[in-house]
Amino acid sequence: MSEIEICYAKEQERSDHEHHVPTAGAMIGHITANLAVHALKIEQAALFAKGPAALFLDQYGRAWIQKELAFWDDINRALHAEADLVPTTSEELLKYSMLTENGATKYADGKDQLFELVKDFDMQLLFITRAIKLTEKEGHEAQNQLMKELYAWIKEQIGLTQSFLGHEPTEGLPSAAEDDGDDAE
Repeated sequence: MSEIEICYAKEQERSDHEHHVPTAGAMIGHITANLAVHALKIEQAALFAKGPAALFLDQYGRAWIQKELAFWDDINRALHAEADLVPTTSEELLKYSMLTENGATKYADGKDQLFELVKDFDMQLLFITRAIKLTEKEGHEAQNQLMKELYAWIKEQIGLTQSFLGHEPTEGLPSAAEDDGDDAE
């Protein structure tokens, strides 16, 4: 085994350990993976949604993608600054993302596609609230600040989109019924 392969194997061992503990870095790794996958899902909906949802996504979808990728970049830099592991391969992004993809979704009603994106925003909040607690515990202030900014931005996007869909802010969202006080993955 080459030195490069040994280093990568050690990184994978560390990653497995940190995801079972969990650490702030590991939790944030899920967040960056979710952001990357969500950006792809927004792109799909923006291209294929029909009706009023298409107009909504035309107005907000591109900005969402830009904002999520900007957060992705800032968060990765904050992870690196704390010597935390940064998911940088498509394999890692798919492994750590908790969002599901389905290519057939592009044929769904536009409002259904849009609500799917809202549910993904909501799923991200579960990981962000856990990351906030872990970054506070571990004293990772820059990561903590980014997590709080991302949380606030996502809550705003959920409210905006739910209003457009004619829903109450938490209507139909799994987190509204869950206790996010558990720090386990």
